[in-house]
Amino acid sequence: MDIHQYYMIIYLMSYFGLIIGVRSIILFKQTRINASKGFGKQSKTKRAERIIQAALFLMIIIGLNYTFFEPNYKYFFPIKFLELGWLKTIGFTIGICGILITFIAQLQMKNSWRLGIDEQEKLELITSGLFSITRNPIYLSLGISFIGFFLIAPNIGSIIFLILMFYGIAQKVNDEQEFLAGKFGEEYEKYRSNVNKWI
Repeated sequence: MDIHQYYMIIYLMSYFGLIIGVRSIILFKQTRINASKGFGKQSKTKRAERIIQAALFLMIIIGLNYTFFEPNYKYFFPIKFLELGWLKTIGFTIGICGILITFIAQLQMKNSWRLGIDEQEKLELITSGLFSITRNPIYLSLGISFIGFFLIAPNIGSIIFLILMFYGIAQKVNDEQEFLAGKFGEEYEKYRSNVNKWI
């Protein structure tokens, strides 16, 4: 196993361990709320979340084959001119930085953070910290981390993963904006007029 395969292991463990696992545990310990309670259940976000789930499944398959089943990796059609050690190192750095920023943004959401829209729970509109710079710091930093994933394992499968993920995130952001506008009304509209959707 070479250093780049270790990059992949660390990336996947950080992604699923930190921003899904650890953050969900913190929320549950503080509130007894299951972070995934609303994920995939609300009709307005179900399609976007299914696309995101498919993309994550593809990411796991690519990562496992890249790391542990190297002979199979050729079936994802590696992009040879991007298979450069220094580019993989940049990808790993970008990926981990994106994951860390995502985790910080999740913590700044406090007890309002969820994996999906949960219409029954009492939520607070977060407008401070990273949310004062962009309305979607979690999704923005995730997108950056996914570009890092692609650079670690540049192949056609990873391009499909990026397309699915970016499309799913764009749909989910639109669904969440609609939900927040309905829940917080004028307060959200004021926030939306002062802070950009992305950057």
